[in-house]
Amino acid sequence: MKRKFCFTLFFVSLLILFGGPLHAEEQQGCFISSLHHTGEGMRYWYEAKDGFMAISGVPYNSLGCKNCHVQSCDDCHLQKTEEGLVYSTEIARSSDTCLKCHAREEATRKYDEMHECQGVHAASNMGCMDCHSKKEVHGDGKIYSSMRQDGAMDTACTNCHTKDTQDYPALPDTKSHTVHKGKLACNACHVQNSMTCYNCHFGVLAKTKSKPKSFAMKAKDFLLLVKYKGTVTSGTMQSLVGKNNEPFISYVPYFTHSIMKEGRKCEQCHGTEAVKTLASSQTFTPAVFKDGKLEFYKGIIPVVPDLLNWPFLEKKGEQWVPFEPKTKPLVQMAVYAEPFTPDDLKKLKVKIKYEE
Repeated sequence: MKRKFCFTLFFVSLLILFGGPLHAEEQQGCFISSLHHTGEGMRYWYEAKDGFMAISGVPYNSLGCKNCHVQSCDDCHLQKTEEGLVYSTEIARSSDTCLKCHAREEATRKYDEMHECQGVHAASNMGCMDCHSKKEVHGDGKIYSSMRQDGAMDTACTNCHTKDTQDYPALPDTKSHTVHKGKLACNACHVQNSMTCYNCHFGVLAKTKSKPKSFAMKAKDFLLLVKYKGTVTSGTMQSLVGKNNEPFISYVPYFTHSIMKEGRKCEQCHGTEAVKTLASSQTFTPAVFKDGKLEFYKGIIPVVPDLLNWPFLEKKGEQWVPFEPKTKPLVQMAVYAEPFTPDDLKKLKVKIKYEE
C-alpha cells in the first residue's frame, strides 16, 4: 500500500521535474487529494466526537475500511489483455469497476434484480459514469472531509431532467413538483427504498486475525427521510454494536439508485402510522424480532432520533436474540443529516389525498 502511494508521489514528481509545472487541468484532476484516495469521508465521520470510534476505541488507520480506498491509478484503470497489462479508460468507466468497492450499491443492484424492481436508470442500462463526473472521481485538487461538503459532488437529477429531450424528459409542471416549494429533494419521492446494513457487530478488534462476529442484516423494506440543508431527502441508517454490546446508530442522507419513474403519492408520506406516532411524541419501533428474524416496517419513516426505537441483537449460543442495552445508544447525525422538527411532523401528520 505504501509502495503504491510512494509510486504515485514519485510519478507526480517526475511530471513536475521533467514536464514542467502541472497545468491547471492537471491540478484540478489531482487524484491524491480526492476522496477516493484519501478516504477522509469515512475517517471524518468515524473519528467525530459522536462517531463510532467513541465506542470501538480503534483508530481509523487500524480498520480494514481504509483498504477499500483507491491507492493508485491501477485500481480502476489497469486492465489485463492478451498483449499484457494496459491502462484503459473503458474499464475505469465500467460500473463493475465501481461496484467492486461500493458494496452497498452492489447489494442494491442484486436485490433489485432478484425482486424484479430495477430502477429506471438500471433498466435503461445506464452506468455510474453516465451521471457521475471525472472531477468527482479524480478530485479537483482540494481536500474534502466529506462527499456532501460543498464542491465535492456535482451530480444532480436536474443536470439531465431540465432538458426537454426524449432521453431526458424535463420535470413536468405538476402540483407535486411545486407544492413543496423547493424543500423536497427529487429522491424523497422517487427513491423506492434504501439499503440498510443492520446490527453490525464490532466483536473483535483490528490487529487480530479473527473476523468480527456479525449479524449484518441487509434490509430494504423502508425508506428513512432526513433533512439536508433544510431540504427533505432520502436517507438510511447504520446500527452497530461495540465489543461490550454498546449500541450505536448513525443516520445519513443517502441516495440509493433504486429510482422510480413515478413519484411517491402524498398519502405514502402524509398521515401514516409512523408519522402519527412520532408527531404525538411517542416512540416508534421500526422493526420487531419474530420467529428468529427481524421484520421491518414497510413504508416511510421520518428521522426523529429520540423517538425511534431500533432493536439490537446479540449472539446466544448459535442464535441471535434481542437484548436491552445497558446504555442509551450513541446516535450520530452524520454526513450533515438533520432530524425532523415538531413543526415538520405537524405538517406531515395531515393526511392528504393525491390529486394532480
